[in-house]
Amino acid sequence: MYQWINGNSYLCQVTFYPTNITLNSACCAYFENIRYVRVGLDIEHKKVAIEPISKQMIDLGLIPKEQLQKLSLGKGYGRISNKVVMHQIYTVMHTDVDGHKYSASFDKENNYLEIDCSHEV
Repeated sequence: MYQWINGNSYLCQVTFYPTNITLNSACCAYFENIRYVRVGLDIEHKKVAIEPISKQMIDLGLIPKEQLQKLSLGKGYGRISNKVVMHQIYTVMHTDVDGHKYSASFDKENNYLEIDCSHEV
């Protein structure tokens, strides 16, 4: 009898690099038609949140422009490129950002992707 191996096609995972955050396709499903996000740090719980920001929210001035990060979506991945953000994640949260993968889940109630940096995938 075969023992089937779990895949990760439907699991939300992000990879931290020194210059960017890369989201897998499962994560990107929550960011369709989104071009800007904001990134938040929960230092105590060692979590990172990525909140999708709609064009309407930007046009109404609900989010300070200095908090906006550009989200680039490709086939099967998304990327937030910002060395300053990655430096903060590395220095403030003491999280490795050299190609390490972390699990994520979308919090529908609060409307953000939450990345658990307490352990790698």
